[in-house]
Amino acid sequence: MGIWEQLVTYVSQNGFYIWTEFYRHFLMAAYGVLFASIVSIPIGILIARYGRLSGWVLTLGSIIQTIPVLGFMAITMVAMGLGTTTVVTTVFFYSLLPIIQNTYVGITGVDQTVKEAAYASGMTRFQLLIKVELPLAISVMMAGIRTALVVGIGVVAIGTFIGAGGLGSIIVRGTNATDGTAIILAGAVPTALMAIAADLIMGKIERMLNRVKN
Repeated sequence: MGIWEQLVTYVSQNGFYIWTEFYRHFLMAAYGVLFASIVSIPIGILIARYGRLSGWVLTLGSIIQTIPVLGFMAITMVAMGLGTTTVVTTVFFYSLLPIIQNTYVGITGVDQTVKEAAYASGMTRFQLLIKVELPLAISVMMAGIRTALVVGIGVVAIGTFIGAGGLGSIIVRGTNATDGTAIILAGAVPTALMAIAADLIMGKIERMLNRVKN
């Protein structure tokens, strides 16, 4: 029996299990990026207001990115233990830099003449942010969230080593089997498709927001 026949047989016999791990995998990535967005967007706005902070904040985010994911999970696991919380926390930290950076770039990229016109019309600083800067910067910010989500999906795949489950657990199961290529594909293919779908969907939203802005 060929690999593809084995793959079809494995999927037909374990479809519900694969779907459960797919759903679990996506939720861990989505929650990590969601929590990162809640924290990162205000930080990005803050460093856009106070440029002197930008270097420190972006450098710190870059340092986090240089730490190997498995090593970061191991460090986080000491405080949070095994399971999904550690993985979501890891995705959170690895999502900070792209969202902060794109928020910063989006806000600082708003044309100064537009800001001056808004101030001249009597807008407060808060009104300027809500009604002018954020609407103009939203497509750039979405690009950061898009990057973070795709990266997060890859990070979650490693979470199986600390008992978090997800599609990575299917891949590891395949590596431990005598002839587990089909099992590896049953985990790897949905992971790749999830990342591609997330990139395409978020990219479409980004382009829609860009058209609205223009």
